[in-house]
Amino acid sequence: MRHGSLDIAGIRAGLACRRVGRQIELVDSVASSNDVAWQRVEAGCEDGLVILAEHQRSGRGRFGRVWESPRGASVLCSVVIVDESAVLKGGLPGLICAVAACDAIRSAAAVPAEIRWPNDLVVNGRKVGGVLVESRPRNGGGRVFVAGMGINCLQQAAHFGPELRERATSLEMESPGPIDRAGVARSLVRALDAWFAEAGPGLSERVRAAWLARAGGLGLAIRLRQGGREYSGVVLDLDPTLALVVQLDQGGRMLFEADSTTVQET
Repeated sequence: MRHGSLDIAGIRAGLACRRVGRQIELVDSVASSNDVAWQRVEAGCEDGLVILAEHQRSGRGRFGRVWESPRGASVLCSVVIVDESAVLKGGLPGLICAVAACDAIRSAAAVPAEIRWPNDLVVNGRKVGGVLVESRPRNGGGRVFVAGMGINCLQQAAHFGPELRERATSLEMESPGPIDRAGVARSLVRALDAWFAEAGPGLSERVRAAWLARAGGLGLAIRLRQGGREYSGVVLDLDPTLALVVQLDQGGRMLFEADSTTVQET
């Protein structure tokens, strides 16, 4: 695996950020980039701050899972979004980040990334990245979101434990060419900025269409777990609240909220 630190100047090259990425901070080894982002929020940082970490000692995934990555192998990124007018409702921030990360991977690594409900990033059926969004009420109204994203870039198969080796991958394992971590980070910041800078009327519908297009579309067979139970069926739609609408194999339709549902891997 090739190492090499990220360089903020290299990441900024070609960027003209309107919201996300106007400030970018690079940290070395931290417990979690989301923790650093929350510290910056408490210190009064501005909307759109990006934290990039070379290494996380205890990165967080959904439902209390741990996100592991060797030093210098991944793009580990947290973004602060201050939503004063409460435009970003429900699972919208997470779906936006998943769409942006999917597009960044496709652009920077030329691999056929897709989204697995609600915000895992997969290539050829194997997980290459994920999104974890945390939020808190904002003094004066609205909410503050910290969106953490991890993208495996330079790992080889031996870097994944036996329990992950058949289910995880990296851009370097999937791409026909070498992977530039700074290029992946730059593409991610650019894609996030494009979405969050346009957070206004009609955003939910645009996100809905973009998410469906990157998740295999309608009619996709899926297995999910919610509330300790497993379900299987076919994806029909995202409803106006951005919950997944599934036609169950056992009959009937059911809504699955992003913050309480995970896909069962086959």
